[in-house]
Amino acid sequence: MIPFLIVVTAVGFGAGDFLAGLASRKAPVLTVSLYSQLVALGLAALAVFFHGGVPELSQLLWGFAAGLAVGLGIVRYYRGLTRGAMGWVATVMGLFSAMVPFVIGVGLGERPSGIAILGVFTVIVALVFVVRRKTRRPGEPRERRGAHLAGIGDGILAGTCFGVAFVFLGTASTGNPYWPVFMTLAGSIPPLLVFRFLTTCEQGSPAGSWSLIVATGVLQGLALIAFAFAVLDGYISIVSVAGALSPVATSLLAFWVLCERFTRIQTFAVGMALAGIVCLVLG
Repeated sequence: MIPFLIVVTAVGFGAGDFLAGLASRKAPVLTVSLYSQLVALGLAALAVFFHGGVPELSQLLWGFAAGLAVGLGIVRYYRGLTRGAMGWVATVMGLFSAMVPFVIGVGLGERPSGIAILGVFTVIVALVFVVRRKTRRPGEPRERRGAHLAGIGDGILAGTCFGVAFVFLGTASTGNPYWPVFMTLAGSIPPLLVFRFLTTCEQGSPAGSWSLIVATGVLQGLALIAFAFAVLDGYISIVSVAGALSPVATSLLAFWVLCERFTRIQTFAVGMALAGIVCLVLG
């Protein structure tokens, strides 16, 4: 069951990011992020209403802490994308969001098998090459060195926030995981509201993008629920890597739906990521 939940987590986050990218062509990115989180929160509220039961205080607190980390991560990631080279920022974010929970999980006493550890590092290496775009589009200006460095700090902080959020949500997911997921989504809203209020240029209406936003929120909510169930019986250090796999699913959807071209190294990296998933499943 855990391998299935890992795949659902990765595909849910990746497909959600892809649809959010499409929605952001018609509405401000931060607006799309805020409303999609609210849709996911509504989905989690339904799950809590029908299957939530009585939560433990620790579940609520750890879940809300995970949500604050998610919200701050979204804000820092968005800020980094606007400041620097997107490929570099996304690469650093994906790297840290995978490494942080792995290191914390091992530090807390988890002992993954050798083949699972091999899968983790295979996935991490693959992520670097999937998101990193080596070539320029025709007519695109060459990026300055400063543009590569700008936003890297934001990418590090965003990846760290997402990685810590995975750990917090995994800690909260004891017994029934619906309440931790609900609190995670509730906690992600305040940072987004504050940043949207302070960023006047990002005010805008999501009109024309509602279907994409709703679909994004549903996919993100389902991915969080799948992750929460996966860590009930699996290691946080291993399952958390599934969340960091989302750029692979996003890139594949861009290839299939938008006919975006893959470089040879990206094609090889996707194969590496799939091999890493097999190692995680076997481990």
